[in-house]
Amino acid sequence: MSQWDRETHMSIFYDKVADRICKLDADGLRRQYKALADEIGFYESVFDSLDEGIVVLDGAGKVRYANAAGRELVPLLGLDEEPLPGGNAKADGISVKEMEITYPEHRIVEVKRIGNVIKLRDVTEKRAQDADAIESGRADAVGEMAASMAHEIGNPLNALSLNLQLLKRRYPQENDLSIAQRELERLNGIIREFLGAFRPARARLAPGFAADSLKDALAALKNVFEDRRIGVAIDLPRTMPMVAIDRAQMEQVFFNLMKNALEAMKDGGSLMIEIKVDDTSVSVIFRDSGAGMSDKTLARLFEPYRTTKKRGTGLGLMISKRIVAAHGGEIQVSSEAGKGTTFTVRLPRLEKRVRELT
Repeated sequence: MSQWDRETHMSIFYDKVADRICKLDADGLRRQYKALADEIGFYESVFDSLDEGIVVLDGAGKVRYANAAGRELVPLLGLDEEPLPGGNAKADGISVKEMEITYPEHRIVEVKRIGNVIKLRDVTEKRAQDADAIESGRADAVGEMAASMAHEIGNPLNALSLNLQLLKRRYPQENDLSIAQRELERLNGIIREFLGAFRPARARLAPGFAADSLKDALAALKNVFEDRRIGVAIDLPRTMPMVAIDRAQMEQVFFNLMKNALEAMKDGGSLMIEIKVDDTSVSVIFRDSGAGMSDKTLARLFEPYRTTKKRGTGLGLMISKRIVAAHGGEIQVSSEAGKGTTFTVRLPRLEKRVRELT
């Protein structure tokens, strides 16, 4: 127990003892002392059970008392190093501010001072949740706009596509009509991607194998890999546990990740695909020999509209992350400029869907 803790405990009951000490005999004094000590212990246990830190300053602005949560935060905030200004603040004087701690771990602490009493509250998690809520609100707003735009643009595009098909039948030699048709199909693809990003379909999870979705995605890209002179090596375990999976949605995830690898290897290269199994999860790993990414690009990789491609929307990886999250999994990425990129999709094993958080 620190020096200021002991001083606080003693000062709380000394005044109560002083006016009674002359009236009590030795036994009475011991009983009174024990009762007061028990009272101190009770209130101390109550204050120590609080999540918020409670700190009391003396008239000089020095820490006089702190509960358990306060004792943890006081040295981190430097409140024990020098007196706080305004130690003689009025009892009704209130000030609130937030302080950021960067070492030994990042924390944000709300410091509320009422006179000589300071309440400390760790708001790190709340601030992170607030930031997520703001981002989610932005995504919802953009989603509504995207859906409206898709509806307004989609109907004219469909009509135009039908007319182009009729024109192609009449004038099959016109190459410009084929180009226009391809561009229309590209625009329709972008619209579908927008809707998929901001209004994703609910994952229909069922027992299955990640390797099945991988096989489907590989079949769709087999000819492209051969055309680009990209060698694909696959390493699968002999036995593979089941996962709760939406086969079609996970195929989309694997397709997006392999398409990213293709874009990173313009002049050929190699893609290593490996499935690893541990006690709790099944990991599908994509390791390419492409150009890699800078730390700056890596930091914002899963944000919408962030893309290094000339004709990309930047939504593929964001969609993939949402799908994997809906499966109770996670996507991790590591990359080094000039050496390639590794994506890891980790899915919980079917029999390990519940885990204890630490």
